Amino acid sequence: MKLFLKVFFLGLFFTAQAQQPLTIEQLINFKKVSIPTVSNDGAAMCYVVETTHVEKNKGSRDLFTASTEGENPEVIQLTNTPNINEYAPQWNAKGSHIYFLSNEEGAPQVWVIDVKSKEKNKITAVPDGVGSFIINKEEQVLFYTSDVKMGKTVSEIYTDAPKSEARIIDDLMYRHWDSWDDYSYTHLFYVPVKNFVVAGAAVDLMNNEPFDVENFDVNSNGKEVVYSCKKLKGKEFAVSTNTDVYYYHTESKQIKNLSEGNMGYDMNPKFSNNGKYVVWESMKTPGFESDKADIVYTDLNTSQSQKLTVNFPEGASNLTWSKNDNSIYFIAPIQGTYQIYQLDIANKKIKQLTQGDHDCKSISLAGGSLIFAKTTMTVPQEIYKYDLSKNKESQLTFVNKKELDQILKGKIEKRMVKTSDGKDMLVWITYPPNFDASKKYPTLLYCQGGPQSMVSCFYSFRWNFQLMAAQGYIVVAPNRRGLPGFGRAWNDEISGDWGGQAMKDYLSAIDDAAKLPYVDANRLGAVGASYGGYSVYWLAGNHNKRFKTFIAHCGLFNLESWYTTTEEMFFANHDIGGPYWKPEMAELYKKFSPHRFVQNWDTPIMVIHGEKDFRVPISEGMQAFGVAQLKNIKSRFLYIPDEGHWVLKPQNALVWQREFFRWLKETL
Repeated sequence: MKLFLKVFFLGLFFTAQAQQPLTIEQLINFKKVSIPTVSNDGAAMCYVVETTHVEKNKGSRDLFTASTEGENPEVIQLTNTPNINEYAPQWNAKGSHIYFLSNEEGAPQVWVIDVKSKEKNKITAVPDGVGSFIINKEEQVLFYTSDVKMGKTVSEIYTDAPKSEARIIDDLMYRHWDSWDDYSYTHLFYVPVKNFVVAGAAVDLMNNEPFDVENFDVNSNGKEVVYSCKKLKGKEFAVSTNTDVYYYHTESKQIKNLSEGNMGYDMNPKFSNNGKYVVWESMKTPGFESDKADIVYTDLNTSQSQKLTVNFPEGASNLTWSKNDNSIYFIAPIQGTYQIYQLDIANKKIKQLTQGDHDCKSISLAGGSLIFAKTTMTVPQEIYKYDLSKNKESQLTFVNKKELDQILKGKIEKRMVKTSDGKDMLVWITYPPNFDASKKYPTLLYCQGGPQSMVSCFYSFRWNFQLMAAQGYIVVAPNRRGLPGFGRAWNDEISGDWGGQAMKDYLSAIDDAAKLPYVDANRLGAVGASYGGYSVYWLAGNHNKRFKTFIAHCGLFNLESWYTTTEEMFFANHDIGGPYWKPEMAELYKKFSPHRFVQNWDTPIMVIHGEKDFRVPISEGMQAFGVAQLKNIKSRFLYIPDEGHWVLKPQNALVWQREFFRWLKETL
């Protein structure tokens, strides 16, 4: 008996020892699970797992398969290549082979692997590589995207200056996100294939067009394709969202604009299973990238189109046809989550299928079930199944289970807070592991970017609330004005009012939290990126001594300097309201640009910015840091020369997290 008790208590001791709060290193080393693709018969799925190699400062991706039936199905690793990325899998109709992209021999090419023997072969040898692809049902035609160089570099214009890296720029959109114009355009090609070998010359269906294909789909007959493209250049491209959906037939070579007349975004077209219909996501408002995305349904025989979600309050994404083409499954935001819905095409009735505090990320049909990827605030992306007949959800992959079981997680709470104008606002609060309500904790206000990106149940590998809580901080994350999932008015109110009600919402959230007995009201910080970084800068000049420290990543500091140095001008025109030199805009820039309030800055601030961030150029961060330094405010500038608007390289991510928490430890 004594021996039993000794073993029992030792077991309890080691179990307790095993569970520890999340660390930076654990977060960075979690494996990342991709969106799954499902075999034609719905019985199996293929997905990608990315492994991070911190010492190599990169990751590698491998292919895995598993059954879609039963609980915790057997997993088979198809590839194991630590220095290679194999991704974007697509089953053939028989389920015997999987097509995928691999950079094994340099630029990504289409490969194919035998599911049983694991023998793989390269299919394409496209000089500039393949961006995306679809193989038709009969495996006779391969459609793919690749870049086509149509412009000249300076060294090609002036051949006696071969080492010159100068650029001659006559128009806008000379750089985008994190890349300078490479004088190329992404075109859509198709090529005949026979027995896994290219059997003819590729056809560029956008020959000589200086435009980029965004996404595309292929009819089951392999002869028709629909694709989205913004057929605009330079300044016109920069100020417009007018992306259209085009139909192309490989035999007639005719192109038809299916969305002509709509001046907003039209994206992500999908053929029905019978090939007679097409649906896509359509935004009505020109220049508004976060407008509601309606589902547009088009009969290809009659060319008649209709919107199916006019009365649905939120935008739809991830459109997926039912097997009989009578329904469409889609994902939409609701109250801080992303859920799967079913739309009956005949009567336009919509039913919410999934429930719970999670984010659904994708949908694939597998017989009588839906296979989808999902995250929560405590679990990174895994793959799940929703049984349509039983209305039951089950988990299919457990890639990080062993590591997650060792982590002591903090409690997450939903809290409804009254805003300054009397409305209810959903606020997520994350508590430290082993939370003790009798203690007082330093607390962080998390400011979301976007500005129209919901604070949902995402699992971030940078802004990770569990990691912040593991360091001893309570995290307050409000769904302030401007976020989807709470009705169109709530989403749209932020446009033209960046420093208005949204900032009041932030203050309402942190003031409410400060009243809680376990929140240390004298140790409050505000952190955020992009519009969240803007929010931090704005609050730094308008917080009335609420905060003790700030961290801003890639934030907009001076709206006037930002306006003409960012790239997608339609965003600036819609969300800010227009250029600063227009007389009617003077008051708005005065009220809402953070640089106008630096005379009030008196609080420690950390600035983080990437050199390759062209959405919010690095000069914004440099200006903010310069102000803090010249005002003798404790400040730090974390400069990352090889990152853009995000932090993607493992060692940069490691430094980012360590400096983030070092700053908080010093100042909060």
